[in-house]
Amino acid sequence: MPRRYATSATGAALVLLLAVACGGKSGGAPAPEGPDGGPTPPPVTTPPPGGGNPPGPPPVVPSYVHLQSDVGDYIGGGATFQYTQADAQFAILATGGHLSISIAGDEIWSGDFQQPAGTSEIQPGTYANLKRYPFHDPAVGGLAWWGQGRGCNTLVGWFAVDAVTYSNGVLTAIDLRFEQHCEGAAPALHGQIHWDAGDTTAPPGPVNPPPAGLWQPTAGVTPASGNYVYLESQAGDYIGAGLTYTYTQATAILTVAATGGHLSVGVKGDESWSGDFQTMNSVGQLMPGYYGSLERYPFHNPVRGGLDWSGQGRGCNTLDGWFVVDAVTYSGSTLTAIDLRFEQHCEGGAPALHGQIHWDAGDTTAPPGPVTPPAGLWTPTGATPASGNYVYLESQAGDYIGGGSTYTYTPPESTISIAASGGHLSVNVSGWWGDFQTMNSVSQLQPGYYGSLHRYPFHNPARGGLDWWGQGRGCNTLDGWFVVDTVTYSGPTLTAIDLRFEQHCEGAAPALHGQIHWGP
Repeated sequence: MPRRYATSATGAALVLLLAVACGGKSGGAPAPEGPDGGPTPPPVTTPPPGGGNPPGPPPVVPSYVHLQSDVGDYIGGGATFQYTQADAQFAILATGGHLSISIAGDEIWSGDFQQPAGTSEIQPGTYANLKRYPFHDPAVGGLAWWGQGRGCNTLVGWFAVDAVTYSNGVLTAIDLRFEQHCEGAAPALHGQIHWDAGDTTAPPGPVNPPPAGLWQPTAGVTPASGNYVYLESQAGDYIGAGLTYTYTQATAILTVAATGGHLSVGVKGDESWSGDFQTMNSVGQLMPGYYGSLERYPFHNPVRGGLDWSGQGRGCNTLDGWFVVDAVTYSGSTLTAIDLRFEQHCEGGAPALHGQIHWDAGDTTAPPGPVTPPAGLWTPTGATPASGNYVYLESQAGDYIGGGSTYTYTPPESTISIAASGGHLSVNVSGWWGDFQTMNSVSQLQPGYYGSLHRYPFHNPARGGLDWWGQGRGCNTLDGWFVVDTVTYSGPTLTAIDLRFEQHCEGAAPALHGQIHWGP
């Protein structure tokens, strides 16, 4: 049978706390005060020899943790905190005479309560003259309450176990009060814990239908079909920098993955972004509805959920926001489609980043391959070798890489090394290196024009990239193009190629041009 121990003050203490937690007031004379101004703990007792409690199991009252911090108390900052299993996650563990408790809510707390050595179970009673656990006197016991990045170096205090219940050696219920003073200071942190394993209180699920008036994209600004990620940043928003972005599978690599109640979204295009959307811990899969009062994932309140959108080297330290799952489809446990929108505010600021995600696993859209080269692209104006392999570079005045000079390299004076792997070509000649990368939808170099390119390997994989550098000089950022005029393979092995390119460093007008001819 369950064993429930209680001090003689248990009933009065519990009724008083429940009245306060529910907004009521207790009558009668004020509670006596101890020498430190706090409530006088009940005397140390031993479990009554049978009886002492109403027959049958006690009623299950919603579990809670109440913290009241005096002005000047370092740990609680002078504030009052109240938690239940509807708005925070409780973790309770009893080992011998030691009780540990963790609270993960809008704030994060941990507590340790250690009875004197030699007790095999937590016993009712008062434990006074305590020092900081685990640096306490084992014969006396110890305690520590800490969190939010704050803890005592030294402390004095007490705790009282008003009631405790075990079933087959496992803790099933406890009522405990404590008081803690940091660094010998007068201001105290007071706390009361009521926990019952039978409490089935759980956080509510998402609100469905969502509240009216939440942000959604203006009609016509998002693609009419296919998967997309749409971002709309207000002026002053740090993450999106006040700009609007639209990505599809033709212009970027979109990745969507769901595990339990967590959705991760990746965008790798002309910009790179990552998003995380987490439901409350009572929801095992993403469900339609509104998830509000969210903080930054993964440092969020687990019973509410969290979110985070970051990228381009920018992220929030703290944030608040919401997301709405407008529609979601699973095949078994596998996500197959989702429509989600969100709002995020960094550092408590008013400007918002808004976003909408539409994704369906059945969308097979892929980046297009190379196109017929536009007319008027650069071709060598100087003399190139009439035969044999060569690398020819023509740098305009002001171009940082080539220094405004022209270079021609041929064997045997220069060794030209060419290597191709998938859609990537690397070139090495006389202190110069070049990289040319097709879009990810192309598995080998193909004839055609590859445009709107950025610096390899930091390029948009849906478009491709390039980079020519050497002689101790390279671009931090670049834009340009390359054209494969002819290319030959023997199976997967490149055997010949004619390629020309144009590259602009740091967005400047002067260009570096180049032509490569290589074959047997």
